[in-house]
Amino acid sequence: MPTPEAAPVDVDVAIIGASFAGVSAAFMLARARRRVVLIDDDQTRNRFAHASHGFLGQDGVSPAVIRAKGLAEVLAYPTARHLPGRVTAITGQSGSFVLDGPEPIRAARVILAYGQRDILPDILGLADCWGKTANQCPYCHGYELADRTTGLLAVDAIPMHHATHLQDWTDDLVLLENGVPVMPEEADKLDRPGLRRAAGRVQRLHHTDGALHAVELEGGLQIGMRALYLVSRQDPAAPLGQDLGCEMVDTPMGRHLRVDDFQRTSVPGVFAAGDLARPYPSATQAAATGNTAGAACHQDLLALLPPL
Repeated sequence: MPTPEAAPVDVDVAIIGASFAGVSAAFMLARARRRVVLIDDDQTRNRFAHASHGFLGQDGVSPAVIRAKGLAEVLAYPTARHLPGRVTAITGQSGSFVLDGPEPIRAARVILAYGQRDILPDILGLADCWGKTANQCPYCHGYELADRTTGLLAVDAIPMHHATHLQDWTDDLVLLENGVPVMPEEADKLDRPGLRRAAGRVQRLHHTDGALHAVELEGGLQIGMRALYLVSRQDPAAPLGQDLGCEMVDTPMGRHLRVDDFQRTSVPGVFAAGDLARPYPSATQAAATGNTAGAACHQDLLALLPPL
């Protein structure tokens, strides 16, 4: 005979994602003595980075260590649980969402905090260097990679913002045009000391265990450099928000969920926090929006929030 399906476990709030945003949200709910469950598959966006920087009290600490410490702290509260695994579907509505995942869960509210994934150009060696010597954010990595020959890779457009932005970290910047046309008005702004241009598509990054030492262009020309920046596109790391009907925002960098000042999505009872709910990645902002989402979600359970 078939095994009967287990009855869903009832919680006040289910949080999908247990990194900086999800754990911060869980703190607020656990301290409000609400039953909260965190569910995640440990595939955080920042898993490629050795250290987090610019995070108050945690500068230079591994993101994995910060996450583990925060998770242990929140699980010390008796109403908080953590389930390793992946949520594959969410059905129902505010007051009674049903989650398909490592075990059946029924939640009155849901917080989506599963983050974004970076969509990298298909260049040999780039994924191996990502989060080490190839990055997007100079505030996160620029200090450690400063004062070395640095590449700036064009993907869909010439990254004019970074071309100016990076001059406080390097005086030897190479714009890798990568087949992207440079407009005349852009060329004028790129004509400055400390910046040189290299035409031709990038074929490969030469590295040793993620430590970049040269970029190879089509035709075999190699340009020595020890750091690389690019503006990667990003997309939600799971389709749960779209499947629920949450409104999306399209930006030049990719898509994220639209939220209001309370981190509410367009779907009643569904909140979102972290990189999933903003256009720019930031560990500090992820924690802050998670804190807001957790507190607002608690107030929503008490019918204290204004209507959507």
